[in-house]
Amino acid sequence: MTIRIANIKDIDKILELEDQIFQLHFKARPDWIERNPKNYEYRKRTIESNNSKIFLAEENNEIIGFCIINISETKNHHMYYDMINIEIDNICIDENYRQKGIGKKLFEEVKKFAKEKGAKFIELSVWEFNKNAIDFYEHLGMKTRIRKMELKV
Repeated sequence: MTIRIANIKDIDKILELEDQIFQLHFKARPDWIERNPKNYEYRKRTIESNNSKIFLAEENNEIIGFCIINISETKNHHMYYDMINIEIDNICIDENYRQKGIGKKLFEEVKKFAKEKGAKFIELSVWEFNKNAIDFYEHLGMKTRIRKMELKV
């Protein structure tokens, strides 16, 4: 398996994989998640942005997973230190390849990238219903820093 950075030619496969996790999220939270959110232009902007990267996991020239990150910089904040942070926006492994260490390898590549960029933290948001993802991130050493809560009105 190899890991590389995505390019424009990869968008269709990324969207196909992304649909697997959107369906999971749609079933749990149809009040938040659109049924069919495929958006070529949105992912194209992600790939072209200097503030985002998509790491792809490939096996036999087939994309089997990805990790989308956003790079942000905090400067001159009234309360926080100046810093660079990496936010994991999305990790998706093809359902036929899960439980084989691919997500961990993608995460390790993101950690390496974060260190090279001088980032202070890697952070992410995870839906409370997604216990498998929470367990996965905790297994990788991530800790809860903030809890986001909601009240439907």
